[in-house]
Amino acid sequence: MAEDKLTKDESVYIFDKTMKCPVCDRTFTTKQVRTGKARFLGTDEVLRPSYTGVDVTKYDVVMCPHCGYAALNRTYGHITPKQIQAVKRDIADRYTAILKEEPVYSYDMAIRRCKMAMLTAMVIKQKVSENAYLCLKLAWIYRGAIDEMKTLKDNETKIKKYQLSQHEYLVDAYNGFAKALETEYPPICNIDEMTLNYLMTSLAVECGEYDDALKYAFAIIGSRSAASGLKEKARVLADQIKAKRNEGIK
Repeated sequence: MAEDKLTKDESVYIFDKTMKCPVCDRTFTTKQVRTGKARFLGTDEVLRPSYTGVDVTKYDVVMCPHCGYAALNRTYGHITPKQIQAVKRDIADRYTAILKEEPVYSYDMAIRRCKMAMLTAMVIKQKVSENAYLCLKLAWIYRGAIDEMKTLKDNETKIKKYQLSQHEYLVDAYNGFAKALETEYPPICNIDEMTLNYLMTSLAVECGEYDDALKYAFAIIGSRSAASGLKEKARVLADQIKAKRNEGIK
């Protein structure tokens, strides 16, 4: 009953959008969040957005159900002829999945769609930052799934499994963004420099890399361009990191 209510409540925030796949040239519908319908509440320490009534992270990926080509909303269709051939060869020719039609996307469906976007990114040789961003997105979806399972009092074994997956993708995101910063300059994936430093601080903590976490936090605290609110959040995080690092030394 609780799950049915969640589905009913969420459905008012989404609509079906018709799109054409640039790989197989077939049309399909994908579920999108209505602009301005849900109220933005803020983000958590790894920038996962929170809105009233709907988890928008479940709807970030567009996927063609006919051939399997998938990408984030902002990059879907931005694909070269050479990349199209690679998707046809390595994904479309092998794609046989049958997706169950759902009134809203479940978290498990959203996870599968995001993983298809990650496969597409790998096949078309997307930039390392885009791969890292997809890992971050997938971690956000796992976090939402965990929250829902706790609300529905799901089994502890599945929750622990999803918590492990969330951690693994946050680590992958951290390593990917760290590598991207060696060759790319902010904004990266539409994330400005100071916000990216805050994200890297939080991801470094997740990885247990406390020295690197402090480095990113101090970059914010010492910046003249960083907003005062972000600086304060960085100071709080830096104090927490120092305490954790000291605990590890004892």
